[in-house]
Amino acid sequence: MTDSGEPATAAAEGDPVRAAEGGFVPVPVLELELSAEHPALRPNALGQVVLLVRLHGVPLGTLTLLQPGPADVDLRAVALQSLREEVARHLERDGVGPDGGDRPPAVAVCASVQLPSSTAVTVVVCTIGEDPRLVETVRSVLAQSHRDLELVVVDNRPASGRVAQLLAGTVDPRLRVVAQPRPGLSAARNAGAAAATGSVIAFTDDDAAADPDWVRNLVHPFDEDPAVACTTGLVLPAAISTPAQAWFEEFGAFDKGFERRVWAVGARPELAPLGPRGEGGVLFPYSAGVYGSGNNMAFRTDWLRTQPLFDEALGAGTIARGGEDLDAFLRVMLAGGALVYEPRALVRHHARSDLAALRRQMYGYGSGMAAVVVKHLVSSPRRAVEISARLPAGLRKLLDPQSEKNATKTSAYPSVLVRSELAGYAAGPVLLARSRRQSTRRLREHPGPGPALSRG
Repeated sequence: MTDSGEPATAAAEGDPVRAAEGGFVPVPVLELELSAEHPALRPNALGQVVLLVRLHGVPLGTLTLLQPGPADVDLRAVALQSLREEVARHLERDGVGPDGGDRPPAVAVCASVQLPSSTAVTVVVCTIGEDPRLVETVRSVLAQSHRDLELVVVDNRPASGRVAQLLAGTVDPRLRVVAQPRPGLSAARNAGAAAATGSVIAFTDDDAAADPDWVRNLVHPFDEDPAVACTTGLVLPAAISTPAQAWFEEFGAFDKGFERRVWAVGARPELAPLGPRGEGGVLFPYSAGVYGSGNNMAFRTDWLRTQPLFDEALGAGTIARGGEDLDAFLRVMLAGGALVYEPRALVRHHARSDLAALRRQMYGYGSGMAAVVVKHLVSSPRRAVEISARLPAGLRKLLDPQSEKNATKTSAYPSVLVRSELAGYAAGPVLLARSRRQSTRRLREHPGPGPALSRG
């Protein structure tokens, strides 16, 4: 039973995609390198699969089959057909021309692969030590192809001793553990940023695993242009083993696509070499969710330390529950910085596995987003006018079942998740005020280590 008294699988009972012989059938999450030979890759018994397709190691797209279909489908053939334009463009950049076979040719040097960087990078992972997948996260960071790297794990509940227990078997001179007893993800991230020695600070979560070239790709835009203050990357599911994880994919998850996008306010022709500009729509630049997510982001250290750090009234572990990453992205935009979404910087994320946890997450997404909007609305009269003019369009996007935000949801998507998200939006302004008082109290109770409370 959920915390609302509803069976966790009730919304899936009538869904043939999610129910087989009375239970959920896990959806395989697989990878296919088109230029290499693979054993036959198969969907589940219902023909479902989420397949990341690469060419020469570069992610091209996903083949997502979540509707019932044949279980003996040739996934390579379907992937080549559905991504034929992406394959052709990739091969053209490599100078090998189109290939009509079922296996594109390998190349000695791929034009789409980022060159190694000498930039010193600090990766920050914040944790309270409750998720044993922290070990997997740490190992994936320490296995990065980028060489000049340190890893700072911030223990946000040091009195428990759990982080030390989990990492007892991990010995690496690049790994440091920093204690931050002041609760909250923003407080932990601020402590990690204060401890960092790299010229770029990257962040991921303790329930994510980084692709081996994650840091190399995430840091590359900083080397391309000094105007880049922040980068984000592609986040794909690590597993779809429960109905809740499948619903999260319907919600839209963290996937922002496979094309690099450059975000900045105003006409910035000098940024054109970085890639195509992002289309923020009528909500831009306050549509902060389009820029990326906090489990795959990096900031130029000099920029981060000359700006307010993560707002400790926002984020997981606070009354507001979320929004600290969106607030940071928005502040990059409003301060005149450039943000680059780089899909080659890939991490795999484990979504919430049960309905009750997913409900809490949806509520936090709503409350955090609303808190960020209100924070900036009250920050100045000019922003109040700008945001107020955009609110009607934002509400239409939020409530219209046919909007881009809601179009991926099927009839089986639990209405309780929709209601939880909307309830979070409604509560966000009040929760922000309460969270401000909470963060002030926490700072008095735990004045260090880490930087002082930042209001943003």
